[in-house]
Amino acid sequence: MSEYEIVVAGAGIWGCTVARGLAEAGQRVLVLEKRSAVGGNVRCETDADTGIEIHTYGSHIFHTHLPEVWKFINRFAEFNGYQHKVLANYKGRIYSLPLGLAMINKFFGVELKPSEVDAFMKNEAHSSALFDAFFRGYTSKQWGRPPEAIDPSIIRRVPVRSNYDTNYFNDYNQGIPLAGYNSVFDRMLDHPNITVACGRAFSLDDLAEFSRASVFYSGPVDALFGYSFGHLPWRTLRFERETLDLPDYQGTSVVNYTEAEVPYTRIHEFKHYHPEGLLNGTWGFNAKKTVIMREYPATWKPGDEPYYPVDCEESRTLLSKYQDAARKYPNLVIGGRLGGYKYYDMDQSIAAALETVAGFLK
Repeated sequence: MSEYEIVVAGAGIWGCTVARGLAEAGQRVLVLEKRSAVGGNVRCETDADTGIEIHTYGSHIFHTHLPEVWKFINRFAEFNGYQHKVLANYKGRIYSLPLGLAMINKFFGVELKPSEVDAFMKNEAHSSALFDAFFRGYTSKQWGRPPEAIDPSIIRRVPVRSNYDTNYFNDYNQGIPLAGYNSVFDRMLDHPNITVACGRAFSLDDLAEFSRASVFYSGPVDALFGYSFGHLPWRTLRFERETLDLPDYQGTSVVNYTEAEVPYTRIHEFKHYHPEGLLNGTWGFNAKKTVIMREYPATWKPGDEPYYPVDCEESRTLLSKYQDAARKYPNLVIGGRLGGYKYYDMDQSIAAALETVAGFLK
């Protein structure tokens, strides 16, 4: 393995971006991925029965306002222009997210004008009612806290739109890769200076084998050090998938279920991510069937996939210990959502990876 100058451990979006950037700079790169395929938690699969691209680890919508990130990702993907819209189910009624005129007017049965929203939301009764309906239960399920422990002041920090814009993201560059997410990672790693080895986990002991290489690690930082200081608190997800003999189940890609009594947080319906397939059949969908997936958050335990870092005093203390331990290895660079213990969107992961590459090449 000594012929490689760079080892990238973890082939998620951060790792693949690092690998591509360094390969293009002339470095010989070995990519190690413990799973059987690259892509990390953005990995998808095509459902054999329906032809629908399933986001195996939950929905991923690429969105960014960063021009350098949009330029980079468009080298490896053509996007379909999908604009993400999310609905909320509260007591059987459907409302448009995010918090804006469409939701407020329907929930309260009023017809506010844009200039009236600010004063309306300053009324404690109004803000508390919206918080209880759409934030308290959902947040308690997402983060594993009892509903009464969720601070109502959260809603004061939530941006309120004074218009009928129901696009979930403000980023003007959005979409789903026309050829699917898997093709993006395959193209990113398709370079003569990159060798990929799937089914190959990375541990701290491997640093001795790759002592002459620079190692870029993006797996869980606590796992790398054998949880020697304890487990970082993570949230994990469980999914239940179902194929239905219906052309359309919910009419959109994601519906949030906001009540604490409903055990799942949302239902994904993946065919809606490819409107080009729904319109002209180019994606090969079975028009008579659909695939939905219910998402259940849970507290992480050993053996689970870590998804979301939990920012608290305990996690910050533990993280600093692992970061101190990592500094003892001069050829080790740790990053990505799991390595950095940061909640990154995909574009933020790419931006961080590009910055890491630029810093390394200085």
